[in-house]
Amino acid sequence: MQTADTYGTRLAADSLAGPTPFEDSTLDRLPMAVCTLDADGAVLRYNRMADRLCGGGLASDGRLRILCADGRLQPLAGTPLGDTLRTGRATQDVTLLIERADGIPAAVLANIDALRSDTGQITGAILCFQCSTPGRARHADQRHQVEWLRAIVDNTPECVKVVDRDGTLLQMNPAGLRMVEASAPDEVEGGCVIDLIAPEHRDSWREHHQRVCDGEKLSWQFDVISLKGTRRHMETHAVPMPMPGDGKIGKGRFVQLAITHDITERKRLESAHLEAELRLRNLLDALPTAVYTTDAKGVVTYFNQACVELAGRVPQIGTDEWSVVWRLCRPDGTVIAPGSCPMAVALAENRSFHGVEALAQRPDGSYVPFLGYPAPLRNKAGEVVGAVNMMVDITERKVAEDHRQLLLNELNHRVKNTLATVQSIASQSFRRDSGNESYRWFEARLIALSKAHDVLSRENWDSADLRDVVEQATAPFQVEGRQRFAIDGPGLRLRPKTALALAMAVHELCTNAGKYGALSSDKGIVQLQWTLEPRQGAPILALRWQERGGPPVVPPERKGFGSRLLERGLAGELNAQVRLAFLSGGLNCEMEVPLQ
Repeated sequence: MQTADTYGTRLAADSLAGPTPFEDSTLDRLPMAVCTLDADGAVLRYNRMADRLCGGGLASDGRLRILCADGRLQPLAGTPLGDTLRTGRATQDVTLLIERADGIPAAVLANIDALRSDTGQITGAILCFQCSTPGRARHADQRHQVEWLRAIVDNTPECVKVVDRDGTLLQMNPAGLRMVEASAPDEVEGGCVIDLIAPEHRDSWREHHQRVCDGEKLSWQFDVISLKGTRRHMETHAVPMPMPGDGKIGKGRFVQLAITHDITERKRLESAHLEAELRLRNLLDALPTAVYTTDAKGVVTYFNQACVELAGRVPQIGTDEWSVVWRLCRPDGTVIAPGSCPMAVALAENRSFHGVEALAQRPDGSYVPFLGYPAPLRNKAGEVVGAVNMMVDITERKVAEDHRQLLLNELNHRVKNTLATVQSIASQSFRRDSGNESYRWFEARLIALSKAHDVLSRENWDSADLRDVVEQATAPFQVEGRQRFAIDGPGLRLRPKTALALAMAVHELCTNAGKYGALSSDKGIVQLQWTLEPRQGAPILALRWQERGGPPVVPPERKGFGSRLLERGLAGELNAQVRLAFLSGGLNCEMEVPLQ
């Protein structure tokens, strides 16, 4: 046993520099264990309580042995003591398991702080510890929990504040200080938080704050104006919190504990979204065309005023499905089942339809023809979230089409009557008889014109197929059982003016071939071919008539009506170029007709 004069002091390579603030006898009277260590963790000084708690182990080798929970020796670097020696951070109320000289581990509750030189360099550590009891352990745990919660509050990105009943700001975390642009807590803590609220929101804030202090949990929005004048939109979630008083919690007195976050950017985006939605609704409402939308299940979510006018009813949002009309019908008047309408198909198959003709039957029994354009609406992920449909009223177009068809029918009837009248006048004028050649030529030309007219009549005078025109013109010169014409060319639609002129031209060529050329012989044949060729950006119809197998051809001494019709008529009517070649093997005619 050491004497009292030397007890508690251990010699080391270097003793602690500077004056000793307490004598060893003073340290021995402390009710807790105290020891100092150098930068390597070697014990320099210790008091009587430290030696007793360590079972006399400190005097043996000058080391404080800290164990793991399973009893193994823990390296100094991995202990709280090693962390303090390395970083200088203090540790409070940490439980350590210390190895005693008798081998029995001792649980102690320790506080560790670093020792530094005048230059701030870490020279060692001081360790204060006492025997860990359940009460002390609970107290340490509670302290750790408080520090842990404080660290969470201080590091949360949301404003956390405590406000007294009278509006005094008792506490605010760093995130809240940043929101109000305060550089230090004392700039706002202790002041009236209402001064930071925008003037127009102060009354409502007071009302909500009072209700929270009376025991309610509330959430509300308001604007604040920071110390630097910046205005921000805030959303707060507040709960009543009892305050300690006279050593007791509560006594019916509550303050407001609130978590507040900045929603300025969210409000800006919401405002921009609402403004864009309002502009879109105003645009759709102003459209003369019916437009409505549905959700992914086909339930109507929006319609404009034009829908009401077309449907003859006010659609029911959230109730009507697939369509806003009372009853949907096909163009022939048959009813379309709701689940099989184009809008339902567009949603089910995720595809669009363009110009689907249908009839909208109104509640009063009237019908409105329209063209539908249903299309699915998708989110950023490509998922169908709804559909939109535009219904174009085509009532006026249908009336115009009916009127045009009536006029065409009347025109066809009158033209046929006119041709019949001309034929009758010609018959009387030429005193028709079997030997009158002039009459037969004139009648044949009237028939050719009538045939071309019939082709156009079938097409409602919109256009005519070139092959139909050629076949009608050559039909009178065909012979059953023999091939008189070899016709070849692509399908091509001609304007009425072009179709009539070419019909007359082919008829004249047939008539000439029947009198003098290939068609006057049993072995003769006519090759009629055409192609479509681009010439300087404009399409050109190149048509070639070539006779084979007929009698030898002799160029005429004078041009008759047929030649003049071909060369001058087509040139004048269609701006065409016509070349006639009277070859010995047969007549060759080439025509180039612009189609624009």
